[in-house]
Amino acid sequence: MKSNLLLLVLLTFCSVASWAQLQDIHGVIPTENVTSLEILPRFKAKDDSKNISVATLEINPTFKLNKHWKFGAEIPLTRYGKEDFSEKGLGDLVTSFYYTDYSPNKIFSYGIGAEMTWPTASHELLGDGKAVAEPEIFLVWQITPHFFIETEYRHIFSYAGNGSRDDINESRYRMIFGYMSDNKWWIELDPRYIVDYENPSEAELIGKAEIGTMINAGSSIYARAGWHLAGNKYSHDWEFMVGFKILYL
Repeated sequence: MKSNLLLLVLLTFCSVASWAQLQDIHGVIPTENVTSLEILPRFKAKDDSKNISVATLEINPTFKLNKHWKFGAEIPLTRYGKEDFSEKGLGDLVTSFYYTDYSPNKIFSYGIGAEMTWPTASHELLGDGKAVAEPEIFLVWQITPHFFIETEYRHIFSYAGNGSRDDINESRYRMIFGYMSDNKWWIELDPRYIVDYENPSEAELIGKAEIGTMINAGSSIYARAGWHLAGNKYSHDWEFMVGFKILYL
């Protein structure tokens, strides 16, 4: 009996110690609430066969308002290219509000919120021309101190904007499978399934993968890639991005 109790205490201590190490990895678990500034260069091959691409430099500040609420923004500087033609300027601005219920000791945590896209693009090729709302809800399951799974549902719909541009009405189902190491690096697999209600016969499966590492206690860097895997809806063929995040904990 005493040996079993001692084993339980040791396992608990090791788990807590391991978790304490992993708390040096900030901003990876979706429900974690931190203030940060993210610089994100991104290249998206919209259609390889027609040599259509979009290159973007995003500046993404996120502000922790209190224990649960955070506010974010995405400021995209965009270049659209097609064969011997290109257009560059400001893309559509995005703002977001999220409520998250998170604690390092919780097995389950959750978040609700919304992103709002504003038709601020300096040229029609650099944005959708629509004001778009994207409410979502997500749940995070911390399976072990190293592994977590996140499930998410998001509805995406346009409600105002240029009447000559296509309306948007979609659902996105997403999962993240994440691993965080004791050496302060992580890897994520991120499949997404999108259903288009404006074109009821169209849907798309996108695969994304990310690998990153903490540089020090206040910054991290990561690389992410994405591909069109299946479906008759084509948002892009593939994309690649590198992110640098400065953390204000």
